[in-house]
Amino acid sequence: MVKILDCTLRDGGHVNKWNFSDECILATLNAAEKTQIDYFEVGYDMPQCITTSDIKLCVMLDAKNIHSVSEKADCIRIACYPHEIKTAIFAIEDFKNQGFEVFLHLMTADKFEDYELLKNWKNKEILNSIYSADSFGSFMPKDVENIYKKLTDCGFERISFHAHNNLQLAFTNTIKAIELGAYSVDATTFGMGRGAGNLPIELLLKYLEKDSSEYLKIIKKYYIELHSQTAWGYDYNALIGGLNNIHPTKIAQFIEQNMQ
Repeated sequence: MVKILDCTLRDGGHVNKWNFSDECILATLNAAEKTQIDYFEVGYDMPQCITTSDIKLCVMLDAKNIHSVSEKADCIRIACYPHEIKTAIFAIEDFKNQGFEVFLHLMTADKFEDYELLKNWKNKEILNSIYSADSFGSFMPKDVENIYKKLTDCGFERISFHAHNNLQLAFTNTIKAIELGAYSVDATTFGMGRGAGNLPIELLLKYLEKDSSEYLKIIKKYYIELHSQTAWGYDYNALIGGLNNIHPTKIAQFIEQNMQ
């Protein structure tokens, strides 16, 4: 069975600048625990209100901003753009030596070309998994399959997937990854995430025939209001970003220059 990583607090934090109340943080973690989610990503650092958990706690670090991580974390996910891959690998090996479980998160995985480097990485077995990330929400199912095959050809046995919803394909693409044999997939509460958002975890749970009731409770109590304050989801800008495979921060400029 595919594993689930709840990245609500990390990816959703791009929407509200990580301004979650302690009550909301703990309620979201509690929902993940009761639903028996496999991994819970707390953000780019460990919130002080989290002291322990029944499930594995993850911290994401950008390859360009590596720093020490709380011992309360179980897992480190190193995110990198294609040109940062060597820095990411060095950090992964270091954190593994410190006793953390480690993930490599390839942002804009469709733009990655140096598969020979990954193929020749002698210590790739230290990874829990390598992530293919549809960072700009531009993937079609065929892209998910193509990248999965390339990573398999490099010798990776555990491949994961992270979706964005610019083209309303986060659910479809994640199902494709699961059908291909993904080790884990990402999702967020109510789809909260930058721009068009991510795969809603409540939909993923339905597909996997798991109980979503704990997440529905926190959606009603916290996330409907969060959405009204700082909306995320499908809109014109997200659509243009997905169609043209461009970073969310560059969409407005692209529209101004090209969509007259």
